[in-house]
Amino acid sequence: EASREAFKSKITEALMYLERIVKQATPFGAGPVHLLQTITTEVNVSGEVVEGMVGTPAKYGEPVEYGTKPHFPPLAPIKYWVEKKLGIEGKEAASVAFLIARKISKKGTEGALMFSDSWDENESTIIGILDQIPDEILRRIQ
Repeated sequence: EASREAFKSKITEALMYLERIVKQATPFGAGPVHLLQTITTEVNVSGEVVEGMVGTPAKYGEPVEYGTKPHFPPLAPIKYWVEKKLGIEGKEAASVAFLIARKISKKGTEGALMFSDSWDENESTIIGILDQIPDEILRRIQ
C-alpha cells in the first residue's frame, strides 16, 4: 500500500510539472477551445501498477505537435484565429485567413513539438522527482 501510494504521489507530481511545461509551450489555438485547455494529466492505478500520461484527446493535438503535410485547411478556425490573435475583422479577416490557408496548402505546417521538447528539456527534473520514490515509500512506512 505504501509503495503504491508513493508511486502514485510522485508520478502525479512529475506529470503535473510536465503538464504545466507543455501548456506553456502550446501555441494559441485557432478555435474557441484552445489546445492547451484540453491538455490533461491522468494517473491510473491497477493492482500494483501505477502509470500516467500527459496528453490531449483533441484530434488536432497530433498535427499541432508534429506538423502537417500540405493540405487546404478549413477557413473558419483560421478566420477565428485571425480575428482573435491579429485583431482583424470582417472581409479583411476572411482574406487573411484565405492567404494563410493557401500557404498551408503549399507548405504544410511546422510542428510545435510542445510535448516532445518539453520532455527532452525537462527529463532530468522529472527523473529527479521519480528518484524520490524510494524515500517516499520509507517515509510512508515509518
